[in-house]
Amino acid sequence: MNSLEPRPTGRPALVGWLLPFLCVSAALIAHWVLSVPPGPLPPPVVKEPPPKPSPLPAGDEDDDKDKDPFEPFTAPRAESLLAQLHEAYDGVAFKAEPTFEAWSVAHRPLITQVITATRLQTFKGVVPSPSVSTSNVECHTVRCRFTLSSSKQEDLQTLLDAVAALQIDGAPLWHTWKPDDIAEEPAKRANAKPRMRTQVLVSFSRDLPKIDQIKLQSGAPLKPATITPVKVPNPNPSAMPTGTPPTGPLGPGGATTGPRPTPAPPTGATSSTARPSTAPPGSTAPASSTAHPSSTAKGPGHTP
Repeated sequence: MNSLEPRPTGRPALVGWLLPFLCVSAALIAHWVLSVPPGPLPPPVVKEPPPKPSPLPAGDEDDDKDKDPFEPFTAPRAESLLAQLHEAYDGVAFKAEPTFEAWSVAHRPLITQVITATRLQTFKGVVPSPSVSTSNVECHTVRCRFTLSSSKQEDLQTLLDAVAALQIDGAPLWHTWKPDDIAEEPAKRANAKPRMRTQVLVSFSRDLPKIDQIKLQSGAPLKPATITPVKVPNPNPSAMPTGTPPTGPLGPGGATTGPRPTPAPPTGATSSTARPSTAPPGSTAPASSTAHPSSTAKGPGHTP
């Protein structure tokens, strides 16, 4: 509409103003007729709150946290299953092998025990004992990997040869033995002495081998039996052992091992321990054993 044209007045103008309100009202009436059912409205639906979890007794929550997420590995796997696992993972990269957590937890400390026992037997009697350390022990499902390091390459090679030749029940302990070349370990500080190291990839020929059943190449046991000292019984229990403190009475001069002697009375004095005579009148009472020989006891009937 041109702004120069005169605006409508009268009835057309009133219809133009009321038309929007009439459209909105018609829409509300149509919605009411179509959507609102006749009669009373149904009661509103009350939503029930979700049930609260029952409180746990004191201490149960801590017990659940302490529980391991897996069952401990305590029984060896069957030989057929072990052979299938070796066939499946021997040609796979170690990082690509999945981790059986229970098996890994059971065999990581076993690797350390085998290496430590072999080192003690190999360098037995060598002074000073060579320093060969085990670190970075990692186990997955059927294979393990660890690192050996030493300050001398010959000591490291000696231990590697001894561990590689371990046997159990007349058969090799290891199904797989793959050591890397011995190389110099990067120095951790400027003035540190050079050390040599190697990384070894192994797999056991059986699960959970026992240390006391493993033997060296010479046939000697890996862990010799501990000899328990036997106590020799005392042949005379009633005899007092040497060095036992005396049990006699204590006196001014110290402990004694027997009764103290009674000092003798001075010469010419009558013993204060003499008892009065009980002999009948007219008889002479015997002298007291503690009185002087010259003194005698007189009866009550004796007259001087």
